[in-house]
Amino acid sequence: MNYAYQINEIKSLVEHYTLKSSFSPNDLSANTNTEFKKAAYHLFYELIKLKSLRIYQEPNHITELFGLIKQSSFQNRIEKKALAHVEYWWLEWYFALEMDEKINTEKNNTAMSYLSQSTQHPMRKHELSHYAKLFAALPMPVCNVCARTGDILRVNQRFVDVFGYTVKDVPNLNVWWQKAYPDIKYREFAKTLWDNSLQLALKNNNDIPANNYRVSCKNGSQVMMEVSGIYIGEEFLAVFKDATERLQAEDILRDMAFLDALTKIANRRRFDEKLTHEFERAKAYEGSLSLIILDIDHFKEFNDLYGHVAGDTCLYDVAQKIASTVSRPEDFVARYGGEEFIVLLPQTDKQGALFIAEQIQKAIENLAIAHEGSFTGFLSVSMGINTIDKCTASDELNFIKAADSALYYAKRQGRNCIALSAN
Repeated sequence: MNYAYQINEIKSLVEHYTLKSSFSPNDLSANTNTEFKKAAYHLFYELIKLKSLRIYQEPNHITELFGLIKQSSFQNRIEKKALAHVEYWWLEWYFALEMDEKINTEKNNTAMSYLSQSTQHPMRKHELSHYAKLFAALPMPVCNVCARTGDILRVNQRFVDVFGYTVKDVPNLNVWWQKAYPDIKYREFAKTLWDNSLQLALKNNNDIPANNYRVSCKNGSQVMMEVSGIYIGEEFLAVFKDATERLQAEDILRDMAFLDALTKIANRRRFDEKLTHEFERAKAYEGSLSLIILDIDHFKEFNDLYGHVAGDTCLYDVAQKIASTVSRPEDFVARYGGEEFIVLLPQTDKQGALFIAEQIQKAIENLAIAHEGSFTGFLSVSMGINTIDKCTASDELNFIKAADSALYYAKRQGRNCIALSAN
């Protein structure tokens, strides 16, 4: 085949864009929506897509074309990199054309030898024609898999764009599991979830229910995908929908449900859940768990003196200071109610909890919030501490009550002090 015209057009494209001062070949891998890629597609559309396609041509039309270009020109390193990107894109787009051509052939060819025998059924041919349109119409990754052999029969261009895998890269479902889920434990979880979904599909009109999967792409990056689909005879069609934004929105809503609106730290509801988890964990492993309950001294008088707006600002500042002082990832700070705050300290004994409480006390003093109703002239807090250590007889309610009793003891001692539970 005479490739002279196509070679000249591709060379002109590469030379035109690499001469631009803003052009960087390193940006092409990170940004898939560049002006250069769009121009490459327009040229592909003009030179390849509008021509009659011969899908079983050997050697591959694109591979042969770019092989000739590499032999004839481009000694410049940047031009070589740019040409490599164009070749990679054209191979993807040519592959997508092959998929479309196969689909069109299947619709008019009764000898669909590479598909399962169930595809010969008239109703099956109608379904195949209908679902084949998904490969061109859906703006999301789609793949068609033989359930009996695990062979991935076809994928659409969006599948290639998102995951970087073609049928040649992932010829069988077993290979897909290895590549898409490299972590062994997560792979087992994903396979079990998918197998259960397939079983549900057989009982539920062949619809494969949607579940979230963390999928690894060919380049090592990971994406959260909601995967659903449909069983069609001895094959299934898997549809991937990016779940990142939805999950982020759910996280925001969940945070809102567990976030105290004023102080922007966890609320009482979230604390109750966290306490149950950490309390049972401490009992199961016979570990230490400490609790600090804090109360702002004379806060009612503070509101009366400075107003509720100042009071709200005070609560926010105190909450944020406590949260920043308690710095371990496993530690937990919440607003317990009113002017009370609570700190949960897993794997922390009584002396460790006392040290944290003293750090909080100093941090609040350093805020230097004026309070004429306090004997020091500044805002202060009182604290009560309780700790369980290898104890299985206690329960959550008594655990909190003991810390609360210590807090009231600290208040009776004149406030601005820390008291330890007698337990």
